[in-house]
Amino acid sequence: MSTIDLIILGSLYQSPKSAYDLQKQIESRNLSRWIKIGSFTVYKKVVQYENKGYVISETVKNGNMPEKTVYTITPKGKEVFKELMTEFSLAETRVFLDFNAVIVNMALLDESSANECIANIKNSIQKTKMQIMEQLTTHKDIPLFGRTIMEQQFLLLETLEKWEENFEKELEKEREEK
Repeated sequence: MSTIDLIILGSLYQSPKSAYDLQKQIESRNLSRWIKIGSFTVYKKVVQYENKGYVISETVKNGNMPEKTVYTITPKGKEVFKELMTEFSLAETRVFLDFNAVIVNMALLDESSANECIANIKNSIQKTKMQIMEQLTTHKDIPLFGRTIMEQQFLLLETLEKWEENFEKELEKEREEK
């Protein structure tokens, strides 16, 4: 199972939700910034969970609103959630950065194209850092657990800025030696 499973089961542990409500909660928590999860994945997962007995579903209708399927976590689903919490808290810490695939292949580019990629990475780090800072300063009501994740990401981005500066210096030094 994956972190996506942990997030969805955790959300259902809090309260019953439709697949749409799950997706909206994921978006409101900015979780899609750190894990790749779309609405189709959420729907597919809750159907899988129902087949495995982790959730039960109920079709509900409120007033003039269309019917929707609401999922409720079962005792078996709660147990799986607790097992995942333990599993992921014990797991090796890994940081996956998509731009590392660019770095690995940078030697294949001419200097101008390589510099453009470096500038893109640098700008992306700075932009993301600014977005997080803006959210932290404008949304003072962010719950502790969400806020600490954002602060963690901000600190990681500060470290990535330092790494990127050092990478540029090392690259320039290597180019001068050639």
